[in-house]
Amino acid sequence: MIAEFDKLLNIAKEAALVGANILKDSDSSLKETQYNGLHDVQLKADEVAEKNIVSYLSSETDIDIISEEMWKASPNKVFKDSSDLLWVVDPLDGSYNFLYNIPFYCISIALWQGRKSPILGVIYNFYTNELFSGIVGKGSWFNNIKIRTTDTKDIGKAILCTGFPVNIDYSTENLTKYIYKIRDWGKIRLFGSAGLSLAYVASGRVDAYQEEDIMFWDVAAGISLVRAAGGMVDFMFSDERDLKMKVVATNNHLRIEDKIEEGKLGSQT
Repeated sequence: MIAEFDKLLNIAKEAALVGANILKDSDSSLKETQYNGLHDVQLKADEVAEKNIVSYLSSETDIDIISEEMWKASPNKVFKDSSDLLWVVDPLDGSYNFLYNIPFYCISIALWQGRKSPILGVIYNFYTNELFSGIVGKGSWFNNIKIRTTDTKDIGKAILCTGFPVNIDYSTENLTKYIYKIRDWGKIRLFGSAGLSLAYVASGRVDAYQEEDIMFWDVAAGISLVRAAGGMVDFMFSDERDLKMKVVATNNHLRIEDKIEEGKLGSQT
């Protein structure tokens, strides 16, 4: 199977490059706003890149695809667990950053088996030309150089990536709980891209990532990368309809008190 996954990883890499070629275009229309909510934005770039990435994956494989814009267009769709392979695509993770020329955004493509088993992932920051890839059980790479998570054991000296996803509850009570969870870390970083945050955990740039109410396509590839790089990832879906997740990813040395409830873990090392 590993040989087959090698082939599928190459297909995912090529699909990411297809999307990147579109998004690198200087056409200003790519930054046209299709939707602008209180904490969210959808650009023409999201739609165009997804169309090309999905088209490429469909031409190369017969594996089903979940992608951000396609899912939003099918509000009654339900994602039930199965043993089938599934491509998970976020054509532009970090749309706000892309819109304002902040160089923390990426294309994210993952292959999962159902809801519980990440298999491989590709995260490509096409601005910096940084390509992260990995196969669970084989390894993770940064531009073809093998990468591993850090050996940091002390939370007081560790870097945590986190964020405020679109779906978060901004009540005073919830934000107070949030501050309580992160106050013991050495440093906190909010990059505005869950995919890159997880890629940085996999590559040892940071030590951990934690986020609630984050969408499946935002983290699917990153979860695969961290596991492939020797890290530990706990995750849980909130339900089958909107694909919100809670994710805790570490270097496998740090012990975070806020673990996902026993018996509801989606995956570990």
